[in-house]
Amino acid sequence: MGRIIALMIVLLTGLISQSFAGNQDADVKGKVVNQQNQPVASASVYLMASTSKVLLKTAVTDENGEYSILKAPKGSYFIQVSSVGFNTANSAVFELGDKTVEVPTIQLTTASQAIEAVTVRGQVPMVQSKDGKLILNVENSSVAAGNNALEVIKRAPGVSVDKDDNLQLMGQQGVNVTIDGRQTFMTGEQLATFLKSTDGAQIKSVEVSTTRSAKDDAEGAVGTINIVMKKNNLEGFNGTFLASAGMGKHFRGNSSLSLNYKKNNTTVFGSYAYTDNKRQIDLLLDRDIRNANQVTRFDQDAYLVEREKSHNYKVGVEQKTSLKNTMLLQFTGNNSVEDSENKSLTNIMLSANMVDSILNSSSVSHAPFNRYSTNFNNEYKLDTLGSKLVFDADWSMFKTANDNHYIYRTERPDGTLHYPEQQERSAMPTDIDIYVAKLDWLKQMKKGKFESGVKYSYVNSDNNLQFDSLNRAGNWVDISNRSNLFIYTEQIAAAYLDYSTSIGKWGLKAGLRGEYTISEGNSVTKDKVVNRDYFDYFPSANVSYNASPNHIFNLGYAKKVTRPNYRYLNPFRYYIDKLTFQEGNPYIKPQYTHGMTLTYTYRQMFNFTLGTDLTNDAMVESMGQDSITNETWITRDNLAKTSTSYININAPFRIGKFWTMNNNITGIYMHFKGPIAGHYADLGSFFVQGSSMHNFKISPSFSAEMTINGNTPFLYNVYKIQARVNLDAGMNYTFKDQRSSLKLAVTDVFRSSRTKITTDYNEFQSTISQYNDNQTVRLTYTYKFGNLKQQFRKRDTNTEETNRAN
Repeated sequence: MGRIIALMIVLLTGLISQSFAGNQDADVKGKVVNQQNQPVASASVYLMASTSKVLLKTAVTDENGEYSILKAPKGSYFIQVSSVGFNTANSAVFELGDKTVEVPTIQLTTASQAIEAVTVRGQVPMVQSKDGKLILNVENSSVAAGNNALEVIKRAPGVSVDKDDNLQLMGQQGVNVTIDGRQTFMTGEQLATFLKSTDGAQIKSVEVSTTRSAKDDAEGAVGTINIVMKKNNLEGFNGTFLASAGMGKHFRGNSSLSLNYKKNNTTVFGSYAYTDNKRQIDLLLDRDIRNANQVTRFDQDAYLVEREKSHNYKVGVEQKTSLKNTMLLQFTGNNSVEDSENKSLTNIMLSANMVDSILNSSSVSHAPFNRYSTNFNNEYKLDTLGSKLVFDADWSMFKTANDNHYIYRTERPDGTLHYPEQQERSAMPTDIDIYVAKLDWLKQMKKGKFESGVKYSYVNSDNNLQFDSLNRAGNWVDISNRSNLFIYTEQIAAAYLDYSTSIGKWGLKAGLRGEYTISEGNSVTKDKVVNRDYFDYFPSANVSYNASPNHIFNLGYAKKVTRPNYRYLNPFRYYIDKLTFQEGNPYIKPQYTHGMTLTYTYRQMFNFTLGTDLTNDAMVESMGQDSITNETWITRDNLAKTSTSYININAPFRIGKFWTMNNNITGIYMHFKGPIAGHYADLGSFFVQGSSMHNFKISPSFSAEMTINGNTPFLYNVYKIQARVNLDAGMNYTFKDQRSSLKLAVTDVFRSSRTKITTDYNEFQSTISQYNDNQTVRLTYTYKFGNLKQQFRKRDTNTEETNRAN
């Protein structure tokens, strides 16, 4: 791992020192017309380096067919223009110096096959920076094809997952996940389940941001991961079919169909995807429990086989009712079921060399998951400057269940039963309803932009855990201290003001968001009610300075909040096995984070981000264990002060005409200060995360890619995470008809993406080794069909809401 990081640093240093020379001090302007000399609107314009064919900047033509590319560096270039229904056209090569260049009018000719017009030799980079976000473009990636959404997301810059598939950003938890700017309303296990059941081939890009404005929801202490789904922007009837098959330890497969029809001012769209994945998780767990001078050791060897079948679908209609008004109504659904079988063998030893007893555990689980969501969006343009009024309403419903059957056999070393066999079963249906409405007003002014809005959300979560055991008479009886009914309701009313302007080389943006929260957590079984009623304000500010187009600086600050997951508030025990459980805490409070970032952009290509997040009363895991019952548990409380500082470097470059590369390195220092499990901890750790993505354009129809990801060892609170590195590779072949393609990908080529965690903290001694069946070979076929003639633009809809349903 150290050699890989060193190599990446050398490549970054060499790239920066040998990148484009000269100052960016001139503009490029021009016009695009068709064969009838009529202007072509919404055509894609690319500024290409004449020798290396590097795509430097892009623009889109306006309704008059005109485009402007501002402040480009000195050098030799040509303009490339692409628009659906036309052949790609290039201008003559020109030299750009200190003065604006007027490129002669470019005329596009009608393509004999409309699909050929979308081919652009200047490829969109795998990772790019835009509007303060790092964007991973995976639309045509062979590695992304056939994988689920979670596998795609964790390849984005600065993103990682822990052993339980919880998403992390810059090494931290507390990530706000959205899809097309709209909340998923999920975190933790439920979010992971949803992402694993979502077809990754439907994803266009993944946007990562550690900054926020007052318009953005305050939820998410670290930042936001926005998943941008593919949209069909073509006239008439068209669609895409995909089929994928893969093999790890078990077979995996998925298929999808997306359809789109647009005529005049009406667009109707829909999609369906089916996934059938089976995987195996191997786990080794060793832990010691001390009682006076005696140490009891638990040596557990377990495996879990999961099979998940899911159906994802979406249908919607977009109607332009006038020149100023557009309405969108869409419905999305996800129905999945996960069946799993878990078997473990635990040697219980009173000394290192003597087995006292053996716990043989097995369980089967049936977990259906259903999610339905309806969104209505109406956008009204107030003027031609970009002012608008947007209304958005969402309703989401989650219905989950988790039925488990456990069998425990405690045996002596000779195989005879130490205790009678025990059988238990549990059922935990969870119903969550979320209602959201928001109204946003944007006013464009000559010297700036003013934004204001209001939002209201209502959440109702109903959890009913039922836990039974089988008695000697063969009857199932309720276990009173484990069953629990918990009802949680939450209302949040929010309003914000945001203003941005520019003064010379300076850009200023400041905003204030207020959120009023009323919540009630009612543990019906324990007759315990916790009510909360509080108001929070969240200021944010950004200052940018364009020293020159080659050197751009941005300084940002924001106050953010992470509210506890609904599941963490439920005061009952979730048993993982007979001796291990998690316990909820109804008194846990939200944690507040003050985040600051400084970003430097060099030559509009290389990005350096320095950030710090400071959190008081942080929600952290606290461990406990009972030396009499030998039980171990985890709960969460507001115990600590945490600080995380990071520097992120992102640099793309090209080697020759066929090899493009993007390197992303993040250095992170995390410090934790507070009590854990009855002891005071003051711990810090520095580590490095890195990724290097390579794309090889071998021919117009054949390409290959390779991705290396890894991290150095680090300390997360009291958990020591060992180093990890993995390699993914893939290739893509596009057939002559340009409609169909075949992709072959291998993930975790060397089977090295393993998780190893150790704890050596006072009386807590444990080691966890886990492998999640990441090595997979996958073949994916894609076919595009229909009438592809005319480009149109579909508006994105944005909604915000809490991301904590679990």
